[in-house]
Amino acid sequence: MKPLFTAAALLALAACGPKAAQQAKPAAAPIACAGLPAYAPVYPGAKVTLCTQGDSTPGKIGGAVGFTSPDAPDTIVALYKDGAAAAGLRPGLDLDQGGSKVFSAQDGDRTVRIQALPEANGGSTAILTWGAAKPG
Repeated sequence: MKPLFTAAALLALAACGPKAAQQAKPAAAPIACAGLPAYAPVYPGAKVTLCTQGDSTPGKIGGAVGFTSPDAPDTIVALYKDGAAAAGLRPGLDLDQGGSKVFSAQDGDRTVRIQALPEANGGSTAILTWGAAKPG
């Protein structure tokens, strides 16, 4: 579906004139996402679609990572549940809403939340959010 959508978008831009078509970028470079806490890593083999991080409140940092994966929501959430338990975070939310999974855990300033939604053609789209005390 995405290649068809991309082609349609490029054709629509071309109809707007040569300058608009030249500015269109059909393929984006992979998004790097470094500096995440050990309890909230980028999911293995994921295609990162969003990565943002920075100061959230005085003395705290946080971020969000959006990604897609060929894995099912259950598999994705299981990795973050195991990571949270290994890091000593206490479980919070643990929901299954029609195949969409949500899990959260925290310990003091350390927080993690994963939401994974099934895609119609298989795989998942997910968003991971995290927080921590600011180092230093």
